[in-house]
Amino acid sequence: MTFTLKLTKLKATLNFSQYNLPYWLGNKFRGGFGSVLLKAVCGYLKPECKSCHSREDCLYYALYVRDRQKRGKSQPVRPITFIPPFFGKSVSGSGKFELEINVFGDYIRYLPHIIYGLRFLGKVGLNSKTKYVIESITDYFSGKEVYDGESINANSIKTIDLAKIPTKEFDFVKINFLTPIEAKIPISLNYLIHMVRRRLILYVNEYGEGFVPDYTCQDEIVESKWKNHRLTHRSKRGGMREFYGCTGSATYKVEADENAFKLLSIGELIGAGAKASFGMGFFRLQTVV
Repeated sequence: MTFTLKLTKLKATLNFSQYNLPYWLGNKFRGGFGSVLLKAVCGYLKPECKSCHSREDCLYYALYVRDRQKRGKSQPVRPITFIPPFFGKSVSGSGKFELEINVFGDYIRYLPHIIYGLRFLGKVGLNSKTKYVIESITDYFSGKEVYDGESINANSIKTIDLAKIPTKEFDFVKINFLTPIEAKIPISLNYLIHMVRRRLILYVNEYGEGFVPDYTCQDEIVESKWKNHRLTHRSKRGGMREFYGCTGSATYKVEADENAFKLLSIGELIGAGAKASFGMGFFRLQTVV
């Protein structure tokens, strides 16, 4: 493929002495992290981010304020994405779960900020009944420990170029949609790859270089099972917003070129479709024999 895009992927194990969580956590981690990050990196009581001389080196500005793409007029995709598990229902109890973190381009240089923000958020809590500690953070690709709860080992980090990941080819595949994806059901495999490519192009334009080539794919849905979800998000700037997504699984018969298979492999890592910053559109491939 004729592009380059660096990805660092982390897995944080969060330990909850008690939790009382809503069915969807994407907005909780994005919004909560932003609140604690601003307090950590900015000394102004009333920040004016767009006129700040330090904005180009500010992680908060990159994640929450910058409103223009490098190639376009819309809001850019963000260089760091939190991908919490999707429960599909309210849950309570105690224990651990994993939070995946995608870091694009050179933004892994802000690793101390990421860890500090997550630690601070754990102390503040996702809500009054849900506080956590970071037990560990491991690198997704190397499997090595990056953070043990006390110290950082940056040598354990393995950053990959998405254009160079191995390609999986198959005649049949099952897709498990792990977090809600904004699309009308049933979702064809061709349209899923289209959504992966669209998301990838946005990331390449902002944090990589080059051109993402097109692909060809013909598919047939052998069997599928879907569930629609009504999702809500509240922000200080936008107020309450409502949108819809679906989860489930589908098995496809596939005839595709190398680019299509490559895009599917990339999609397992970066997801597909809109609202990447909320951890939406993530899926896993399961080869069917």
